[in-house]
Amino acid sequence: MKTAELAMKVEMKAIEDDKTWSVSDLPKRQKAISLKWVFKLKKDADGKVVKHEARLVAKGYAQVQGVYFEEVFAPVARIETVRVLLALVVQGGWEVHYMDVKSTFLNGDLSESVFVK
Repeated sequence: MKTAELAMKVEMKAIEDDKTWSVSDLPKRQKAISLKWVFKLKKDADGKVVKHEARLVAKGYAQVQGVYFEEVFAPVARIETVRVLLALVVQGGWEVHYMDVKSTFLNGDLSESVFVK
């Protein structure tokens, strides 16, 4: 099996295991958001490929406010907050660990229905 295909299967298994969606018919006057695959190569410090990743993402750029959604929220840390935290780390002599969190955005609950195709 090709590495891209394997990465896609791993992503689909995570989506299914998390019960991210259920199959349904598209209601009348409802718009569906298209999905696409995004591929990435993870490399080590020497530039050697260590992992192939595949993510199934919504084409959010094709959405129109008022048609697909009413408001937008992106949980992103401000750079000022990161700097303050790193200053506290230095002051306290703490260690910093890097983490790669998988399926980060799949764990939120939505109050509305979102349809994808």
